[in-house]
Amino acid sequence: MEETMSIVFGQSVPQQLFSLTDEEFLLTVKWKSKSTRDLKKAAQVGDLDRFSRGLGSQLKEISKQKRRGKHSEGMLWAALWSEDETENTCRTADLINLVKSIRDVSEKNIKGTKKTKRKKTPELSWDEVSRLLVGWLDQVCISEPLLPYELLLLTEVVENVGYCLAPSALVTVWRHCLFAAASLCFNLEETDFSDTTEDQVILISGELPWRLGFLFQEISGAKNFRQLGQQNLRDCFFDRTDTDGTPHADFHARLDYWLAALTRASYIGHVWGKSVWDQEAQERFQWSVENLIMLCDGSGKIALCPVHAVEHYFLLTLATYYTDLPARGVERRYLKALTSGKKRQKFFFQTDEEPSNQSDWSAIATMRNYWSDASNLLVTTWNSDLPELSLSTTGKLLIEGDWDFSLTADERAISGDGEWSCICWHSDEDADYLELQMDLESGYKLERQILLPRNQHFVFLSDIVTGTETANLEYRSVIPISLGIKGSLKEGTHELQLKTKGLSARVFPIGLPQERDFFQPGSLTLDDQNQLVLHQASLGNALYAPLIIDWEPGLKRKPADWASLTVSEGGKISARDEASGHRLRIGAHQLLVYRSLKKGENSRAVLGHNTNYESVIGRFDKNGDVSPLLFVE
Repeated sequence: MEETMSIVFGQSVPQQLFSLTDEEFLLTVKWKSKSTRDLKKAAQVGDLDRFSRGLGSQLKEISKQKRRGKHSEGMLWAALWSEDETENTCRTADLINLVKSIRDVSEKNIKGTKKTKRKKTPELSWDEVSRLLVGWLDQVCISEPLLPYELLLLTEVVENVGYCLAPSALVTVWRHCLFAAASLCFNLEETDFSDTTEDQVILISGELPWRLGFLFQEISGAKNFRQLGQQNLRDCFFDRTDTDGTPHADFHARLDYWLAALTRASYIGHVWGKSVWDQEAQERFQWSVENLIMLCDGSGKIALCPVHAVEHYFLLTLATYYTDLPARGVERRYLKALTSGKKRQKFFFQTDEEPSNQSDWSAIATMRNYWSDASNLLVTTWNSDLPELSLSTTGKLLIEGDWDFSLTADERAISGDGEWSCICWHSDEDADYLELQMDLESGYKLERQILLPRNQHFVFLSDIVTGTETANLEYRSVIPISLGIKGSLKEGTHELQLKTKGLSARVFPIGLPQERDFFQPGSLTLDDQNQLVLHQASLGNALYAPLIIDWEPGLKRKPADWASLTVSEGGKISARDEASGHRLRIGAHQLLVYRSLKKGENSRAVLGHNTNYESVIGRFDKNGDVSPLLFVE
């Protein structure tokens, strides 16, 4: 063995170290000058028994530290939250199953210490666990080194139960982790993350260095490794969130993995008494958690993000603990109510601030009427080719998926020719409103309106197509309805009813005539893919396709009718491709919808209401006056 071979953070790790015996490996470790004397001395003389005893003693204290404090039990095996994060190899899958077994053995042993309860003997003894760990590590070699997630799992095993392992097994696991950690440290700056998901980037470049820097803090260079991880965590976090903490929609489908890594890093800092965040980052992390809680529906699921290895409300509850959110704040109370079990009582929390948020940079908008298990929640993202919607109505999922479209002009297909952008966002005590826009081919433009009222149970969705030349326009708006919801058309009309257990909604295509006519173009259907398809046609250079979905419990059996309205300007009737007006009446409730498709020289009149606004959505009061939900200039 050459004298120059050593293992130290920040330097190249000689590959020959991998094949050394445990005694020889310990001799290559470069310790800090202030390292624990017994541990350092035992390593320097290759005394495995003495070293394993000293290491076991240290790890027992670390395990105790990790078990202190609120929510520590939920965080102990948090590495398993990321078990589906990558396409696991058979080797990784075997380690995941082994770690789960170790977790179960550990929990049974801890609970079994209570004399008042007699527990069954664990399925595995610690000697068997040790043998299985060493057997698994036999698969690791220079050509197939530890993967980042495997290193995270083994790190958690060492921290939590390392002191329980057989001495020889402990040293073997410890040296594999150290070898992989030092290799990661040296190669990190040259690692190409271009094809790596955001959550994996944070795990590899931030969480692992931060965590391993503590575990191996007595090894030379470990502090710099830890600080590098801390800086990378901050940089990655700031790079992928808006200034208000809103995460970018690009990785929304993996938000739970991303948050899991940040929460674990916060927990490790808490264990070692060193915050992972500076004041500015801590504040933004709190805002991120607030925004993610706002995205949670009545079941505790983050909208548009699949549930992977851990329930979202549970993950958010733990993340919230590492923020400065007030204990009586609405976000904490909302989460607490969600976690109170299946038999929880209905709840409603009043707040002065509107529970809505929108970020141009992150390409996401969150609309909700209030904080309740029966609230209406509409989340929209527009970072891809198509906007994505998720609508929960009184706590039941109604819409989720891509909002698609098709357009033809004189039978020629027109597709997108740009990116979606938000051109209007408005939130007040009456409603939340979002307007999106995308350029299409051949000079056409597509705009989309989305409105969710604060105190009524309906959503307004519309498409606006504008062009420069007159043509026969054929347009289809395709909205994904949640699986399990059935649809049926009301006899003789274009009204469509959507039903499932606990939810009944009525869909009104107010741009179409109320009565179905075989000879007139236009339809509303629920196809075999459970997509709501609105088809409209028009001759002109613009087309307006509005849709209202209503689930007001008190109106579900009330008669409904609607009509397109005459719009006039200066006593002259406006063409359909200049302005469009519509009225919907359900029982005693009436809604007015108006949209200017071409800017007029004077104010326009629709059903006795004069306006200079581009868009008007409002209800008629008892006197016949319009009570606005929305005016858009």
